Amino acid sequence: MMDVGAKFDLKTLIEGTDWIHLFPAENHKKIQQLFSNLVHYRTNDIHKLLRNLDDVQQGKILTNKTAVDDSVVQKFITVIIRLYCHCIENIKLARALEKFLVPLKPDHGKIIEGELQEFWGEIIDNPHPTVQNLTAASCLLEQSEIIRGTAEQNMPGVLTWILQQLTDVQHSIASSEIGIENYLTISSIVKFVLQLFQSCSSTTCAVAWNDETEDHPYHQIVKQILLRLFQILDNETLSADVKMLSGTAIGIFFASAPTNHLSIRKFWTAFSNIFQGSRSHVSSFDEVMAEGEIEEHSLLQQRLGAIAMVKGMLACSSDECLAFHSKEYVPFCIELFTVVHEYCMGPISIRYHAFNLLQIWFSKFLHLISSDAIQCKDFIQSYLMRTTLDIVRLNWDSPVDDVSELATGSLKCLFEVWEMAHKEKNRKSSEDPDSFYSSILLKLKSVPWYIKGQYKVMSALVPYVGSHYIIREYPALPEELLKCLTSNYLASASADVYKALVADLRTRTEETEFIRSWEAMWWSTLIAGLLSDQTLQRNNINQYWTPSTTKISPDLGCYIQNKLGQLLTKEKCTTGDRSRLLFAYLCVSKVIRATKVCALQNVELIREGLYSYQDEIRSEALGLVCVSHKKAEPLSKTEDTLLREVLSQNLKIDSAPFRQHLVAHLKRLLMRVRDGAIALIKSGDSNLLNVSLQFVEWLHTLCIDNLVPGACYQRRKICLEILGILYETFQYNEKAKQRKSFTPESTKRLNQHVKEKGLWDFFCSPSNAVLITCMLDGADDIQELACSLLLEYFTWPLDGSPGPSGDGFNGSTECHLLTKALQLSNSPKPYQCQSGALLCKLVFSKCVLENGWQFSIQSDHCTCDLTLTEKTGRQVDSFLCDLLKEVREMLVQSQDAPVKASKTVSIHGYVTAITRCLTECPQLLQHDSIANFKEHYLSLVQLNTQIIQTMLGIMARGSESEGCPSFAEIGQALESLILENEEDYSQTEALSGEHQYLLSWCWVNIKESCLSLGHLSRVMISFSDEMDTKVEVVQSVGDTFIRVLTQCRHRGVIEGCRAAFILFCSELFETSNKDLICIPQKILCDSMESLKVKASSTSTTRKSAGLPVIIQSIVSCERRTKKSELMRTALEGLFNMAELPLDKSIDDRHDLPQVHALNILKCLYGDSGLHEALMQFIGKAVILVVEQFGSPAWSIRNAATRLFSVLMTRLFGQKKIIGSQACNTKSLSELSAHYPELVPFLLQSLENALQREITAIDSLHPSLFPVLTILSNMGRLDQESESSEALPLRSFVKTLLRSPVYYLRQLSAAAYVSLVPQKITMNTAKELLSELKQSNKSNFIHGALVSVEMLINSCNEIPEEVTNTLLNIQSSVAGLPDLVSAQYVHLLCSLIDKTNQTTKSKILGTVKQFCSDAHRKEQKMPKPLTEKASVDCLIQNEHYSVCVEMLTLGEVDADVKLYVIEAFTTLIREDKISETLPQLLKCTQAENYPPLKSALLSCMTALYMKQRTMNKSDLGLLKEIWQQNKHRILDRGVLGVGVLELGSVYLDACILNEQTREVDDQDVLLICDAMYQISSSVDRCKQAVCHCLAIFGQAVLRLSQQRKGELFLSSVIKLFFCVWNLVQDDDTDVRVHAANFIASLSQEFNQYASLQCNICLQEWISYFSGHFWWSSEVVRETFLKLYQPGSVLQLSVKPQKGKQLYEAEDNSFYSEAIFNAGYLFQMLQKLLALGNTNEVTHSYMQGINVQDIVQDLQFVEAYLNQLDSSVINDVCEPANLRTVVQLLLTVQLLLDEKPACLSEENISQMNAGYNNIMTNKKIPWSVQSFLRNTICLI
Repeated sequence: MMDVGAKFDLKTLIEGTDWIHLFPAENHKKIQQLFSNLVHYRTNDIHKLLRNLDDVQQGKILTNKTAVDDSVVQKFITVIIRLYCHCIENIKLARALEKFLVPLKPDHGKIIEGELQEFWGEIIDNPHPTVQNLTAASCLLEQSEIIRGTAEQNMPGVLTWILQQLTDVQHSIASSEIGIENYLTISSIVKFVLQLFQSCSSTTCAVAWNDETEDHPYHQIVKQILLRLFQILDNETLSADVKMLSGTAIGIFFASAPTNHLSIRKFWTAFSNIFQGSRSHVSSFDEVMAEGEIEEHSLLQQRLGAIAMVKGMLACSSDECLAFHSKEYVPFCIELFTVVHEYCMGPISIRYHAFNLLQIWFSKFLHLISSDAIQCKDFIQSYLMRTTLDIVRLNWDSPVDDVSELATGSLKCLFEVWEMAHKEKNRKSSEDPDSFYSSILLKLKSVPWYIKGQYKVMSALVPYVGSHYIIREYPALPEELLKCLTSNYLASASADVYKALVADLRTRTEETEFIRSWEAMWWSTLIAGLLSDQTLQRNNINQYWTPSTTKISPDLGCYIQNKLGQLLTKEKCTTGDRSRLLFAYLCVSKVIRATKVCALQNVELIREGLYSYQDEIRSEALGLVCVSHKKAEPLSKTEDTLLREVLSQNLKIDSAPFRQHLVAHLKRLLMRVRDGAIALIKSGDSNLLNVSLQFVEWLHTLCIDNLVPGACYQRRKICLEILGILYETFQYNEKAKQRKSFTPESTKRLNQHVKEKGLWDFFCSPSNAVLITCMLDGADDIQELACSLLLEYFTWPLDGSPGPSGDGFNGSTECHLLTKALQLSNSPKPYQCQSGALLCKLVFSKCVLENGWQFSIQSDHCTCDLTLTEKTGRQVDSFLCDLLKEVREMLVQSQDAPVKASKTVSIHGYVTAITRCLTECPQLLQHDSIANFKEHYLSLVQLNTQIIQTMLGIMARGSESEGCPSFAEIGQALESLILENEEDYSQTEALSGEHQYLLSWCWVNIKESCLSLGHLSRVMISFSDEMDTKVEVVQSVGDTFIRVLTQCRHRGVIEGCRAAFILFCSELFETSNKDLICIPQKILCDSMESLKVKASSTSTTRKSAGLPVIIQSIVSCERRTKKSELMRTALEGLFNMAELPLDKSIDDRHDLPQVHALNILKCLYGDSGLHEALMQFIGKAVILVVEQFGSPAWSIRNAATRLFSVLMTRLFGQKKIIGSQACNTKSLSELSAHYPELVPFLLQSLENALQREITAIDSLHPSLFPVLTILSNMGRLDQESESSEALPLRSFVKTLLRSPVYYLRQLSAAAYVSLVPQKITMNTAKELLSELKQSNKSNFIHGALVSVEMLINSCNEIPEEVTNTLLNIQSSVAGLPDLVSAQYVHLLCSLIDKTNQTTKSKILGTVKQFCSDAHRKEQKMPKPLTEKASVDCLIQNEHYSVCVEMLTLGEVDADVKLYVIEAFTTLIREDKISETLPQLLKCTQAENYPPLKSALLSCMTALYMKQRTMNKSDLGLLKEIWQQNKHRILDRGVLGVGVLELGSVYLDACILNEQTREVDDQDVLLICDAMYQISSSVDRCKQAVCHCLAIFGQAVLRLSQQRKGELFLSSVIKLFFCVWNLVQDDDTDVRVHAANFIASLSQEFNQYASLQCNICLQEWISYFSGHFWWSSEVVRETFLKLYQPGSVLQLSVKPQKGKQLYEAEDNSFYSEAIFNAGYLFQMLQKLLALGNTNEVTHSYMQGINVQDIVQDLQFVEAYLNQLDSSVINDVCEPANLRTVVQLLLTVQLLLDEKPACLSEENISQMNAGYNNIMTNKKIPWSVQSFLRNTICLI
């Protein structure tokens, strides 16, 4: 570690030529480069440096043994010593360098010692050492005996020097706010002091204790150093790390006292003087150590410094000292515990360190107990046990990270302490546990199941109680643990309990008995979870329970696997249950296969999993095939077969998690294949080896072939990712930095073996070309993946020639690529600019940097030439200068004619290209060479700044706003600019094309220039020493960011600038440059000041636009470096700003500083990365927000509301609702413990609110909403005795139950219930019922009813008294408003399951009265809410008749009827009702209101799909309904969909009732045509089509075999293409329904629970071809779908300029037109082949002119000849490529079949055209590959 100057001196030393002669000449360059890399070891691969150093030291690079001059050896020693000191922070590098000195020590030991001492002296003699030098000195003290001896000899000088450093830095801190540099300095100094005290205690700490040595030369110096350390502890601005280091150093001092009594006495004296009382006494050392009178009950200051001091004393004291009875026969460690306990109950800001201290105390105390150093059973049984349990309970769900884990860890220690203290009991495992443990278990039983913290305690308790006892005493635990799996929040903690219980059961029982006991305890619970209807619960039980069970006992895992296998093979279960069992079976099998060597078993079940449509099942099945216990197990033939079967069908999957899992599984498999293949080469087993090699070859070919243009995003993404892991696994890379799964060097031998066999030609020219076309994709991540693969693994030239491509080595292909890159970079489409920039970077990296070729770019920035020259740096300069020149010219055009430039010059594309070249090419980013390109970086920074200024100027033209024009002003500015520059332009209401271009051009240029500045500044700051980066340049970049963020409103621009600004700030916080590191602090301070000034004159929208980004970025970047000084500064300023008094007059046109402050606070509290740091300020923020709710300014109230929502999340976490239950976890006592200032404030706020009249809406206190929201989100009180705040809070909240505002009543009820202790729940409910009986106020009655319902829901049993009281008030409630009576019904419904049968009947009778016609007539107004509540209650209790009757009554509200129908539909789908079809049909026939009619039709369809039966009378009624409504089948509304379903039901019912004569062909065609039209549309309801398919799809297909008429064939063809569309639909549910239909037709897969969609498409083709090969109409329609003559003419049509910015996608994200062409071709081949086999001749060319197809072939041939290159041309466009492929497939089909309409001349022309196209060098390789694969599939 050295400063900058020393670094360059070290570089000069290394470059010296003398010392290198110790090594052979051929290795000089390599060793010098290695040592140069050590100078910059932080930016190099440490592991590689260590490996290379080891090679040198071990003699792989031999040291020259010949005699050499001593001066040469001395220079070598100097180099090694200086490198050693420079790398001293990295202990591995330092030790590796130290090995060089070992052989030299015998002869040159004095020189080595002298060099070390010289370096040490340079540091100690420097009055202003750098942080790096201080760190180096500290590390040398720790690691070098020589340095320790030197320090001992010169201790006065060392101590004087360190005292001066401490004094200087503390003066700097006192004179100004602590900066980052000061923080680093003081941290390094304290580390040095700590190391000095540890290493030289006898000559430092001991001197301060000896009063006789007051005349000692450095007695006072040591005391002054100690005083500085005490002052550090007392300083609140310093970080925790510094204080902890200081506390440890002070602990060493106290531990070095001559006697334990003195040590303890002086510790308490110093501690009291600093941290007890109203003020600290740290002005002098004597004052700190003076033993004065301390008040007995003086306040203990809750500060971090005190924790640090106690922690240091605890860590450094000896066992004798901790066990010493200093006073009243109490050991010192117990005295410390009282302090530790107080801190654990202290402010949340110190909670983490307090609990960390508690755990350290327990570890020390446990050691003392176990060694019998102390005896204190009474203390353990009384105080320790009680206090520890209290603090654990209050913090088991602490919001502070890791506190809950530390609390649980302390509890485990308490259990161990208890065991140690009671070891004489020697309790047997069969006995019940100690009452201490059983009392804890009893307490846990009373805690609601959704409290997460209890499960951590339960896990810790299991080993001491035993699983048998826990299950016996807590029988509901398994069910509750299973319930926890419905929430990710609880799943992990509850799974730990299950794991602990099973592990304990395993340790306490024999193996055979264990399996039996586990089955009795857990099998029913496990199977219930596996078959659960809740997906999350099933997934969690398979993620947590199944693997842990198998790992605890593999035999138990095998037992579970066998039981699941038996259930799958023997029992007939539903499709859903079978899928769930299969998933569990695969999970267990995968864990077993990973834990022990075993082959794949039950392959048919695995295959079923691989073919399942459920992504998680397929993922587990693939994981099972890929996993193995042996890391080098070769690929088996079974695995090879299975993977080849299914991998190609799993490339087009829209589930991102599945794709991630697939890549992970394949990576594991390929590593296994690689290691296995290497082992097989050694063993010579060629058969198994060939399986592995061929599989890898097949996988690579599969991926390359599926990257064809036109493939969907999912297919391309997964193929590129697989290629990435394939190349990474099988290509050894010396430069790779990754350590895990590092590719071994032995892979080179494998590659050589494969090369000899002619396999694995991964990096051939076709693969190169395919990846280059991927860079033209519209998705950024596809472009990036393809580019990264090309850069890392492929070599150029593209054609494999030794020089540039082309016959004359003119680089025609490379020039074409660069030309294309420049054209794309100038496109108005952002994704094409991205492609151009990446291509430009690729050419720059491969051609210019690697090969040294020189390009000359023409001035029209569209063409370029290549020149071969000697490889120098000039080629790089020339390339970059040409691009920069182009940008300058574009900028001039933009300034002169912005409207024209917005269409012709996309500056941002070129800016991105140059930025990528400068910042992403590792060859440029070298310490030795980067300074040569400094001017290019500065030029681009300047250009970016000018571009941003130009664009902002264009948009702010004529704006009245000072800095941030509104969107309206921007629009006016652009319109006026266009009017001035375009003569024929006329304004319209809609945005014109010119306006869109200009606006988009401005925003994109600003965004991309900001991103460019971010990347450029990152490099310039990172290499600030080498590039001599000026502070002014970096500051100007920061000013540009601030200008964009404060003058722009566009969200995309703000987000882009945010990303760039974060890069900028992150690099500044990590730099060691003193001048640069202060820039973020300056920006923060300037921004805070400007907020107050600018806010009064500008407006930046209600969310403050980019202003919060500035503060958040700086604070979050600082937090990543574990510091928080700027955060505290920002928060203090923001809180002060938010509390500023308002001016008397408020102008709504301008923003208020208070609004900006609140918006910025919202941004900060919303940042999860700042959550822990901001936790201590949440109470203050909540208080601020609640107060701001009363502001007279709307903008402040609005900002406060937005901030309040974020604070609620931070207070209580994400809202957790499991089922219908809101699981609020934080009780009032916990809230008070975590935020002690909050509860008194809430109490005071409520008291103030109640001083107003709460029944008057206009006088309600504004703080009521936030205060009640906080209270309503709390969990229930569980203490037996209420806290002092709970009773008054409950009293105040109860008053608010009569509020006239509905939402306030709801909040008040929830808040009131949360304040009611569990023990008085029923008494409270009775009290409320008594009050509401006596009240006639509707609002209070409603509030009381809501409260009673919440109270009742929390109880298991309800007294009959309460039920009778509720039933008796029915008559009085019936006349109240609808809202009140509805709430009454809800309350009655909640009682039903908690009462006996008689009472239940009474309640249901009461509820039925509210639905009766008599009750309806009694009411003056309709009561829809009450009737809906009654419907819910009746349906829930299976009283359906009343609800059905409501559908027939005209007096019932339509909304209520619709509610009933929807409820019935839900019941039908859940198989809970099945006997209402006649009633539904009658209601449908009578109903005329379209929404009700369509709902009834959907309900009837759902019922029919479940029953699939209908009697003749119902069928007759159904026919009437169909005839009445079938004319509306094509309506676009919901009724049309309902009629479609109605028709399918009618036709299917006719067929099932053997009334096929009733089936009209026209009706079938009508339905099939409607289904096809809906399936082809984008915005229609396709679920209805899926229902129709499931109902009568098979029936139509069967009937078509009997009726072969034209109408029926047309229906079948439409049905075919309808299913074709559905199985490729964007909606996953639609695809699944279509897949289920196809699977039901399949002979091969009909036994499977489900079938994947991609397989289903081919199955559908096979089925249809096999059943309709006889139909010429089917063949003709399919042929017409394949290709339309003349389609290829679109190749010559260029897109209109005006449509370039916005154009439609060619494909949906799931349907791929080019692959569909291949499927149609295969289908035609099958149809024609089957026809030929059965001697059926098809006529399918009617209406098609063969000569048109021949002309199309000739056109394509001529078009290809005029193209420049085969790598990127117009045919590579997906639409063009698809058309060419369709044409060629059509021709191939005709040539194969040779229909009669083709003459010999036609055949000859087609053959010639086809062959000419396929052999043309300009045809993309993808075309040949796709055709080959498509044709070969048949």
